[in-house]
Amino acid sequence: MTARYRGAAIAALLFPALALAAACASGGPQPGDAAPAHTALSGARLYVPNQSDATVSVVEPATGRVLATVDLRAAGFTADAKPHAVVAEPDGSAWYVSLIGDNAVAKFDRENRLAGKVQMETPGMLAIDPVRDRVYASRSMGAVNAPASIGVIRRSDMTLLDELDVILPRPHAIAADTVTGRVYVAGLGDNRIATITPDEHVTLTTLEGPLNAYVTFALSPDGRTMAASTQLTARLLGLDVSTGTPTLLGSASVLPFGYQIAYAPDGRSVWLGDQRSGAVTAVSTSDWTVSAVIRDSAFSEPHGVVISPDSRTIYVSSHGPQTAAVPTTPVDTMHHGMHAGMNAPRAGGTLAFVDARTDKVTRVIPVGRYAAGMGLGGTR
Repeated sequence: MTARYRGAAIAALLFPALALAAACASGGPQPGDAAPAHTALSGARLYVPNQSDATVSVVEPATGRVLATVDLRAAGFTADAKPHAVVAEPDGSAWYVSLIGDNAVAKFDRENRLAGKVQMETPGMLAIDPVRDRVYASRSMGAVNAPASIGVIRRSDMTLLDELDVILPRPHAIAADTVTGRVYVAGLGDNRIATITPDEHVTLTTLEGPLNAYVTFALSPDGRTMAASTQLTARLLGLDVSTGTPTLLGSASVLPFGYQIAYAPDGRSVWLGDQRSGAVTAVSTSDWTVSAVIRDSAFSEPHGVVISPDSRTIYVSSHGPQTAAVPTTPVDTMHHGMHAGMNAPRAGGTLAFVDARTDKVTRVIPVGRYAAGMGLGGTR
């Protein structure tokens, strides 16, 4: 069952629901049943990397159908490729995936054929700038001694142009502003945020306070505001980046370990999965307060969050329940136990559809094990 907790700003989230056939754990049509397609999602594809399976599930968000399961081994990668994060072209022509285990970023076309790859050590999160023919790759959170640099990749021919030094320990959170061309990067080891100009000039800004360990960034549609999830402080931060120098606008206390975050296209809210807490949180950007906390049995270590173009549907990927415990490692200790289950035996993951008006899960689709950071393409 879904439990909801509403704050004073919940009115900002009350939008018409996306017309989807209800299919949740309590009953209704099953995953794959036909549903009316919203025009904004006609031709769109949602890409869900299944980190423990070396596969990527390709889902039609308008209907909830799994169109394909891309086996990365068939494209020449290993069974330990560990696909972690996906970004996709807005026109749907291609998608990109970071492969932690194979030290690569790969490009696939709309027909899910390998179109190129670059090698770089332990790539983590990805950010795309279609205007400037770039994809940027940070480093994996699991890489203890990751290089203090990001990969700068020319998308059109998958050339690694640079491994740009951002002077930050273990860079992970990353976002690209298509308006200004700025790229924002932060590491897990201090509170500095790097602002990178299109000519690759790096400026560092330090936010005061306890160590945050920034996990992911998400930019507002106009590129003037950025949200950040944190590992150590259990807060979602709102930052003014209109001048290129991040300054704190506000912060919201959230449940432990927010991972991938998404800024709603209408600019009114930010959503994140609370990986350790089995919940999804919505934060109002008008005052940076929590407006809803959604709990559902589908959220088994929620990881990835993507929002439909009309801001009506929130897509949430979850790792799936562990079926056995595994010994901890130094990396697990460093991340307060969050990595202890990365290689644990587990059941399959899920992709949940959440109605932003009712805060209810309307559909649950089975995907692969350890479903991670998703990408949505073909929305324009």
